[in-house]
Amino acid sequence: MSTPKKRPRRRTKEKITKGRGWLMGPVPDDVFGSASTPPPPPGPQAPPLTIDERFEYLLNNPDLFEVVRKALPSREPGSVGRPPGHPPYVYFVFLCAISIFGSARSAARHLQRDLWWNAVRDAVRKHLGPEESNNLKPTGPSLSQWNYFFKNHLKAHLDSVRDTSRELWIRQALSMGMMADSRSRGSWIRPEREQVLHGDATVAAPASTQTSHEITNTETGEVRRHRVDPDASYTTEGGGRRVYGNKFLSLAVRLSRTPHSRVILALEVVRHKSAKRDPEREDEGTAVVRLVRHLMSKAPGIRAFTYDTALRGVHRAPLIAEGIVVFTPQHGGLEPYSLERFRKGKCSHDLFAVEGRVCERRFTVDGETYYTPLPVEELERRKQTTSRFYHRLAIPCSRENHELRIRMDETKEDREIDPSTKKTRFNRTEHLRQVPPDTPAGRRLKGFRQDSESSHSRFDQCYPHKRVPAYGANAGLLIYIGYAWVNNSITRALAPSWFDLAV
Repeated sequence: MSTPKKRPRRRTKEKITKGRGWLMGPVPDDVFGSASTPPPPPGPQAPPLTIDERFEYLLNNPDLFEVVRKALPSREPGSVGRPPGHPPYVYFVFLCAISIFGSARSAARHLQRDLWWNAVRDAVRKHLGPEESNNLKPTGPSLSQWNYFFKNHLKAHLDSVRDTSRELWIRQALSMGMMADSRSRGSWIRPEREQVLHGDATVAAPASTQTSHEITNTETGEVRRHRVDPDASYTTEGGGRRVYGNKFLSLAVRLSRTPHSRVILALEVVRHKSAKRDPEREDEGTAVVRLVRHLMSKAPGIRAFTYDTALRGVHRAPLIAEGIVVFTPQHGGLEPYSLERFRKGKCSHDLFAVEGRVCERRFTVDGETYYTPLPVEELERRKQTTSRFYHRLAIPCSRENHELRIRMDETKEDREIDPSTKKTRFNRTEHLRQVPPDTPAGRRLKGFRQDSESSHSRFDQCYPHKRVPAYGANAGLLIYIGYAWVNNSITRALAPSWFDLAV
């Protein structure tokens, strides 16, 4: 029997950048690394955790009961409405357990069994005392009790729960030595892993994919009614993929080469509908700037922040002025921008901003424009009223090598309005990067951001069919807060503290 002939392998066509009428020279070896710099070795693999381990670590976290005491008021005697049946902290444990068991229905069923409910009673006895534990009911909340409390109490106090959780998460990260100012913090170019914030926004699929409340069968005339998420809409993610759901933003930090050490620091709902349809919610970039500024006010040791291309120059500028390195990949479609003509004696060099760094413009024998990246000798920071960052550059020249400093942060002149265009004169932080992306140092910082992708992926996988079991953006955010408490409780139990690392 003759064997079938193998199909010839197709050749992959070379990627050609359309509309690019210029050439870019090789990246030089400089302070950001060289081509021979080996990539960092992969870290150790995180060991898998069982469901009972996750539940145990959650209940062992004393902050879980503190957030309830601060954010959820107790029911006053004689209050109108349905009695909750259980203390507020029981329902908060229920909220977090949804991310462990997959749904509210499953969480209610588990907490009806002694195996899981006795663990809750033991945790209450440990953190709140035996009297509080003895006053608990024989079984956990039913699904009906949970739905009522979630709708009428948790959602009503979302802002308080979110903000109180954020402050406790920051305190946890600081106690573990992350974002602390007293540790060695590396350089501005290569900060230590635990001094770098990473963030990302994700579109989480709602409980239902339906976008219309009623669908009519054109043949039979039958009308079918569906429940629709009131806040979900379509948006386009990186790579052009169109997705439907609610958009959530998360910021986190973690230890270097340490499994189960991620601490989620802040969560928020961000807008991806039009401002006309949703005028109250912040857009992604504005929410990122606000949250990072808040984290910097609480944690003096933050050195850098890494995000994706959703963060533009107008968002990076205020964070750079606060005194940190802000790294994002270079946004596509930016043409070279003329910076200045450097003159010294008979020497003249045309300097341009290309691919996030300073380059010298030259011309080939064929008349093509050729940009040569200039080597950077140092990333300098000067602290005044606001922080200033400079690239100390070397300009190779046949007569003599020159040295020049170029600002990497937004200047007063950049913000002036050009009368001819009615726009700011130069969006410096859009065209120039403190750490250029196409360098070993840039690729290292870019790798840190991938942890946000892992966090979002793990969040999606907690629920059947990767659908958040809640309707509405605020309800979805509460589910994400519960997931974050589980994640941070695992980190608290397994990751070494600052003092353990120092030994």
